[in-house]
Amino acid sequence: MDNVVSFGSEAHRRPARARRWPVLPLAAAGWWVVGALPWIVDGLGARSPRNWPFDVATGSATDGYITLLPFTTARLGLLLTITLVGGAAAALAVRWVSPRPESRRSSSAVAALAGLGAVAAAAYSTLQSAGATRQLGSDFDRDDRVLVGVLAVAVAGTVAGLAIGLVLVLGRPVLRALAAAPLAVALGSWASAVVIALLGLERGRPLLIWTPTLTAVAVGLTLAAVGVRSLWRVVVWPLVVLLVAVCTAGQTAFSYLASYLRPRSGLPSGLRDHVEASRDVFLRAIQPEFQAWGAYAVAVAVGLVGAGVLWLRADPRRRSAGDQQRPAAASAAAADERVDATRR
Repeated sequence: MDNVVSFGSEAHRRPARARRWPVLPLAAAGWWVVGALPWIVDGLGARSPRNWPFDVATGSATDGYITLLPFTTARLGLLLTITLVGGAAAALAVRWVSPRPESRRSSSAVAALAGLGAVAAAAYSTLQSAGATRQLGSDFDRDDRVLVGVLAVAVAGTVAGLAIGLVLVLGRPVLRALAAAPLAVALGSWASAVVIALLGLERGRPLLIWTPTLTAVAVGLTLAAVGVRSLWRVVVWPLVVLLVAVCTAGQTAFSYLASYLRPRSGLPSGLRDHVEASRDVFLRAIQPEFQAWGAYAVAVAVGLVGAGVLWLRADPRRRSAGDQQRPAAASAAAADERVDATRR
């Protein structure tokens, strides 16, 4: 008999990317490895090991201790950046199954797996960080009110980053562009933190001036997907740029507030005054004279170039016209060859 059963054939092999379960560990790894990369790199070059019994015995953790996450008020900005980018990176694990799931139920199931992976990684890291801070932190850092506030920032950043990432992966172009604005601002801070962790502040200063350009390019790529095919999509462009400006000003105000969350700064009675001062900083940072107009121009330029490229690739009329021109050109060339042959 010539019938041979092939156990290794494609008919008996399920494609690896058709399985959903890898989304969960990929999302967990994305949250920690990608999101916390600045802190991981900083920890690799730090003098104090992440060995809590050793730190307690030697006393090396008394000043500037290192935790699994930057669970101090002085590093709240970095903590928010890590959790935002980590949540978005976890959402990208949805792409393991397919760029666009076949049904709404499949999309919801894969998104739930990504969310579960991000929550698992975030819960493990934040609980360990909170426990280490409670044991080894200063009296200010391990105060319950301070610790709960830092924990709230970590949770809010993770949830917001995961939601933004899912919109970027599963949403329509307009929603993706609006969601990309806060993520692009966080991505700029994340890249700056990676550079500082690798090179230090002084050596990395020449590279830090390019982080606004990185933010602008990220925004421009999402604007390219929006395009200019309708008036509504054209209106979205300034809305996205305005949202970038608002998020940048909010980031500045948050950093200003975090700088006052320290011992001997009048807390907790002076917290309201610090919040009001941060609000004034936000209103000041949103004014036109403090805007990065050059970065906005780069974002619009990248968006226009990208939209033009996508339009040329997707326009069926141009494609059909090109297909019609090719046979005509070929027939004309053949006719010329026949005329040349008869003349010879």
